[in-house]
Amino acid sequence: SGKTNEDGNTTVGWEDEDGDRWTLTVTVEDYETGRPIEDAEVSIGKGGNITVTLPDGTDMDEDNRITVTVTDNERDPQEDVTVIVKGDLGQRETGETDEDGKLTVPAVTETEYHGAYIVGYTDGTFGPERSMSRSEAAAIFARLLSDKLDERIPSGNNVKFKDIDPDMWYAGYVEYLTGYGVAVGYNDRSYRGDKAITRAEFTAMAARFFDVYGDGAEEIMEQYEGFYDVSDGYWAAEYIKDAAIHGWVEGYGDGTFRADDPIDRAEVVTIVNRLLGREADEDYIADNHRRLVMFPDVSSRHWAYYNVLEAANAHTANLTNPETWEK
Repeated sequence: SGKTNEDGNTTVGWEDEDGDRWTLTVTVEDYETGRPIEDAEVSIGKGGNITVTLPDGTDMDEDNRITVTVTDNERDPQEDVTVIVKGDLGQRETGETDEDGKLTVPAVTETEYHGAYIVGYTDGTFGPERSMSRSEAAAIFARLLSDKLDERIPSGNNVKFKDIDPDMWYAGYVEYLTGYGVAVGYNDRSYRGDKAITRAEFTAMAARFFDVYGDGAEEIMEQYEGFYDVSDGYWAAEYIKDAAIHGWVEGYGDGTFRADDPIDRAEVVTIVNRLLGREADEDYIADNHRRLVMFPDVSSRHWAYYNVLEAANAHTANLTNPETWEK
């Protein structure tokens, strides 16, 4: 057993049945402020559980959460260690450390509003296999970014591309994204909004969007080995590599990416959901068909069914794993 010092740390140890000695460093901090908690009592039970008793006067509730970090003598995080945290008012919270050796208590489910960022066509269909146009891609990323930053989409009067008139439906979206460096045109100063956006163009746009949006899925996918048909000198090679490493895009079974092929609408929502870390609540969807925007050309057997519904239905998401929707 031991008490945490001014840095919130203490080292505790034990001897196992074979006579081997083990030590762990336990760090106790205030989750909201990151400040160390001094004079917390730390002990290890016979079963290996760690008990942290907070000093008198230290609050532990949803507004004052406690983070405990467990590392070994080589500072490697210790996963799946059971930690019990006790407060001076009889509070008791129990959990297991994660892959970073951390446990934060009490557990609080964070929520996030997920706005709909894509719509169907006037005939009620979604068109999952239809190509996505460059104007439609701009609309998606502009809606997401303006919602995140709580900004208005401009009128389009100051759009810089020679082939976009201010009264075009997507002029404001392109003007907005151009200001953030997300939307780019061609060397002749055209945007070509009605042109089908390629897999490379959309991937590059998604990567630029993520740099501005700054929140989503950043997990590194270590199995990335490159695509046979994307050379190092290809204009979008770095964008494609970055997106693939993060798991946002995938290639085909033959190891190709087919960068210059048009991307379809089902592929688009799948990539965007991966990038944002969004996923549909399958149980909620099964129980609430009548409340949701559904499409006759996207049945439950379609490979992108849940990705389409995640993208087309605004909802409040509980950021659990997996994500759940509130009724």
